[in-house]
Amino acid sequence: MTIEEILAGESKNVEFKVQRPKDSLKYMKTVVAFSNGEGGRIVFGVDDDTREVVGIRKEIIFSEIDAITTAISDSCEPVVIPDVYLQTINDKTIIVAEISAGKQRPYYIKSLGIKDGTYIRVSGTSRPADRDLTAEMYYEDEGRTEQDARDLTFLHLTALPF
Repeated sequence: MTIEEILAGESKNVEFKVQRPKDSLKYMKTVVAFSNGEGGRIVFGVDDDTREVVGIRKEIIFSEIDAITTAISDSCEPVVIPDVYLQTINDKTIIVAEISAGKQRPYYIKSLGIKDGTYIRVSGTSRPADRDLTAEMYYEDEGRTEQDARDLTFLHLTALPF
């Protein structure tokens, strides 16, 4: 992550957090949206309004990495394994959680279930995926085509896990 990328602001593949929210649900939506899309990075220690690099305090940085990694691994289904690393910009340390594009879509927040916990990325925001898009992701990653998904009868749709 460069200072130029930070100054460009949030996008389809970048999300800023000034600090790790106490409620991990606030960034899990972004994690599953990145997994359901092209992947992306959540950057902790950057103010999303001003784009100022505020950094993470050195005395808590490793516990923050553990908390972020654990929350992501425990909250998502299928399991998402982030690549979490430190980076220094303008003498301040930030945490970057890199999320790869998933291969077992749809990804969702376990506590919300597949119906309410599936998100996609639209520009710089994470939005709920509707039932049709969730079904499309499910069938695409099972090797079926979009046409196969459209040809399903109501009976087949009600048998899906969402």
